[in-house]
Amino acid sequence: MAGDRQTPEERFTRLFDAHYAAVRAYAWRRGPDSADDVVAETFTIAWRRLGSVPAEPLPWLIGVARNVRRNLERGERRRRAREPDCVDAVVAPSFAGALEAAAVLHTALEGLPAGDREILLLAAWEGLDRAGLAAALGCSAATAGVRLFRARRRLAVALTLAEGQEPRLAAAQGPCPPAGDPEGSVLDEC
Repeated sequence: MAGDRQTPEERFTRLFDAHYAAVRAYAWRRGPDSADDVVAETFTIAWRRLGSVPAEPLPWLIGVARNVRRNLERGERRRRAREPDCVDAVVAPSFAGALEAAAVLHTALEGLPAGDREILLLAAWEGLDRAGLAAALGCSAATAGVRLFRARRRLAVALTLAEGQEPRLAAAQGPCPPAGDPEGSVLDEC
C-alpha cells in the first residue's frame, strides 16, 4: 500500500495539511490568545507520537489539543496565584535607580564619622562578623558588636536625611550622641 511506504515526514505532512485548520479552529474558539500555542504543541506531540496516531486522527488531535489547552490554563492559574507574592518581592532597580541609590548611600556614608564608616564597610564589603571585626579593629567582640550597632543606627538616620526625609524615630541616635572621635571608641561615645 502507498500509505505504508511513506516516510514519517510525508505522513506527518499529510496529517498536518489535512487537520491543521480543524485543530486551529478548535483552539481558536476556546481561546484566541493561546490558539497558536495550542496548535503548535498539539502537532509537536503528534510528530513525537506519530506511530501511535490512530487511523482516524482528528478526534485524537482534538483530544491532544484539549489537554494542551488545559495544561496552559493550569499554568496560567498557577502564575496568577503566585503573582501577589511576586509583587511584594524586591525588584531589581533600574540602572538610574541604582545610580541614585548609590549616590544617596555615598552621601550618607560621607556624613558619618570615619570610625563608623570603617566598621560598616568592614562588615559589608569584607563580610566580617563580630569576631572578625574585633580582630581587625583590635577590640573585643562585644565592643565591635556595639560599635557596629551604633554605626548602623547612625547610617539609617543619615540615609533618611540624605533622601530628604525627616527621621521617623527621634530615638534613632539613642542615648549616646554621634561619635566625635574619628576612631569611634565605645568609651568616648557615651
